[in-house]
Amino acid sequence: MHTFRRTRRTPARHGTSPSGTERPRSRPESARSRIRHTTAAALAAVMTGTLATTACAPTWTPVTTTTTTTTTTTTTPPATAANDPGPIMGPSRLTAAQLAAWVESVDVEDAVPPEPIEDIARYFIEEGVTEGVAGDVAFVQAVLETGWFRFSERMPPEHNNFAGIGAVDSGSSSASFPSARIGVRAQIQHLRAYADETVDCSGFENPTVTPRCQWVLPKGKAPRWSDMGNGNWATDPGYADKIATLYDKATRHANV
Repeated sequence: MHTFRRTRRTPARHGTSPSGTERPRSRPESARSRIRHTTAAALAAVMTGTLATTACAPTWTPVTTTTTTTTTTTTTPPATAANDPGPIMGPSRLTAAQLAAWVESVDVEDAVPPEPIEDIARYFIEEGVTEGVAGDVAFVQAVLETGWFRFSERMPPEHNNFAGIGAVDSGSSSASFPSARIGVRAQIQHLRAYADETVDCSGFENPTVTPRCQWVLPKGKAPRWSDMGNGNWATDPGYADKIATLYDKATRHANV
């Protein structure tokens, strides 16, 4: 009679072999451990010069941008009076007849010219030609100074003074001349002293009749009509503009 002995088998546990022998456990590598190992390896490669980053990284070349600034220079012409008649020394554009017709078209009732306007205008053109001065603009200056030949108590018509010569701001009288032509001649000579740097008080074409030539210093300091005013001939800063405006009206009336 056989007796069967039940042999009890011990189940193999995790980490052991079926024979019960302990086998080494293979633990999975954690993520933290992988990162640490990878970082250490990369650092070591950089330190030893074995990590070639240029093989995969794009090459960056600095770009230099040049900005060009364009400066525009605007040349501003010298300031001149509106409708500037131009230089004082020069030919007339208007005739004596045109000047007289312009004045008569205004019809100033209380005008008291010492001689007919036609004659006075002719004196300006003729004396202007003699000294090389624009006599037509000088005539317009006389219109301004006399108030369209109405004159004043300080500068009455019998003085034959058409340009306020000697009527300084601090005085009470003005220069007086024996005739209308001589009065015009004095004005033309005085204008030349302001405009012509080559002339002196004894160098006019006719004997000097302007009494204040010596006070124009230096000679030729105001060569253009637009230079007048602000102490040149008159203290009024708008003097040149007033002459220019009147001259513009005269030329328009004559269709010049």
